[in-house]
Amino acid sequence: MVFMYSNHLASKGFEVTICFDCQNMLKKYHLPTFARKIGSQILVRHRPNWFDLDSRVEKHCIFGINEATMPDSDHVVATWVGSARPVAALSAAKGIKHYFIQGYETWGTSAGEVEDTYRLGMSNIVVSDWLADIVERASGTEPHKVKNPIDGDVFYPTGEERRDHAVAVLYHPGEHKGFSDALAALKLARERVPDLEVNIFGGPMRPDWLPEWCHYTCNASQDQLRSIYSRSSVFLCATINEGFALTCPEAMFCGCALVSTDFQGVHEYADAECALLSPVHDPESLSINLVRLLLDPSEARRIATLGNKRAREECSLPRALSAMEREFAHR
Repeated sequence: MVFMYSNHLASKGFEVTICFDCQNMLKKYHLPTFARKIGSQILVRHRPNWFDLDSRVEKHCIFGINEATMPDSDHVVATWVGSARPVAALSAAKGIKHYFIQGYETWGTSAGEVEDTYRLGMSNIVVSDWLADIVERASGTEPHKVKNPIDGDVFYPTGEERRDHAVAVLYHPGEHKGFSDALAALKLARERVPDLEVNIFGGPMRPDWLPEWCHYTCNASQDQLRSIYSRSSVFLCATINEGFALTCPEAMFCGCALVSTDFQGVHEYADAECALLSPVHDPESLSINLVRLLLDPSEARRIATLGNKRAREECSLPRALSAMEREFAHR
């Protein structure tokens, strides 16, 4: 989302700089500090390699968020809970302060500490209705809501053959993403659907423990993602706690039927009418819903059609871009 909005604002004449805080980058290699800094600068210069970032968007490799590392600007945006306090502490020379809240980031941080960041006096921007409720209750101020959009020029059915027994899944090591539950559901489903095709994609290298019957794409490009979604009948999501889960509506835009846990963020673009929802931490229920659609292609297509319509209504790109422009239009 940060990259997408940066591209749009740059196209509208805004001068945009993304500051990558690299103070923890490459630490696992136990390199000297100067070597880590050089390596981090090289990585930032050549990344992201999975997203077409506009060349007009500047990238800065910084080590810590403070007066010395951050450029003077009209606006400055904290993009996750760990950056909220350092950004809020910056002087007025660094710009009007905004806080882009994409989830209730309680993984690794207590709920009280997370909610404290909503009261730092920044302009809070949230991506969903349920986050808006939490932020307003914690801060006493109504946040600006800019629901996450999906770019229909990037995510659409490619026309390649959609396989009735194929399912797409995101791998993410974060416990809140619930991948262990997704894998358990897939193993159960495979007992009923022996020719199950599992198309997994993720940022990390393929985990050693992933079963050999799972196809895996590391750092999938947008073209690869579109293809994975378009040849899969179902997208499976086992998220436990997430503000939105962008891959779900991406897959719905590409024609997948959604089988998901009933986490809060999913209701931003789906309900029981256009998706099959299961309780959180219930792999057996997930597998039952998954098998139901895999063995009934006409029902999968019906759910996919309803889901596609709903996702396109709720995740409007023009609406979100206009709202973000308004957020940064005033100095």
